[in-house]
Amino acid sequence: MSENAYIVKDTPDKGKSMFAARDIKRGELIIAESPLVYIPEHNEAESIRAVEALSKKNKKYFYALHSVYSEDEMSLIYGIVRTNAFPLGPDSPDSAVYRVISRINHSCVPNVKHKWNPTTGKEHVTAIKDIPEGSEILTAYQSPLKTRAERHHALRAFRFQCQCPLCTSETSDEYDMAIKRIEVCSKLIETACAANRPRDSITYVREVLALYDKIGASGKTPYYYDGFQICAMYSNFDLAQEWADRLLQSCISEEGVGSRDYAKFLAYML
Repeated sequence: MSENAYIVKDTPDKGKSMFAARDIKRGELIIAESPLVYIPEHNEAESIRAVEALSKKNKKYFYALHSVYSEDEMSLIYGIVRTNAFPLGPDSPDSAVYRVISRINHSCVPNVKHKWNPTTGKEHVTAIKDIPEGSEILTAYQSPLKTRAERHHALRAFRFQCQCPLCTSETSDEYDMAIKRIEVCSKLIETACAANRPRDSITYVREVLALYDKIGASGKTPYYYDGFQICAMYSNFDLAQEWADRLLQSCISEEGVGSRDYAKFLAYML
């Protein structure tokens, strides 16, 4: 990670936003940031308590962030939290607000992935595509692996209508069909594994990966892991190693070499 990988600057329509200060390579860790404030259980009372305990300097950083909610709807503190917080993991009730990372705007076709790393106690932002200098750094506030209607419903809490290339594309219906097929195949992988049908399982894994490539989405790493596990489970170790190779490369691209998953998957290469 290099300190000059990004810059935060004002924009005409989205306030302060994050941009690439130089060309950024896919798989590069752009920033690993400690929380400005932790929010236990992501509720209003805890938000107020946590923010009031901040230092004067950190309160200044916090109140510099934007809230999309009026104070008739909720307190200013909770409005800022609701607008800017990231969960500390997919199933965590806790969240955090960041001085820099909370400036990253949303796109359903993001060029970075944000992920909480409990080992470092920081939120990691990793490039999932090559990002040219001057391009805006964009993440997905919710899973892009949803239909357009589902994505727009999920984004209502942020009070904006997404105008990313995917949401405005004429091929959005084709994307929606691919997403629905990925959901079906994911369930078929589980069913085939439970029924001891490894060939069928691998066939569905390959179909999912092809669909990801077709729609240009990230998130393939878990499916490479499925392929590795299926082959290893049935003692096809040569093929398992091929899947492990692809798994590691996918993890580098989507998570970065500093991720916990990378360390775990690297062991499969030994």
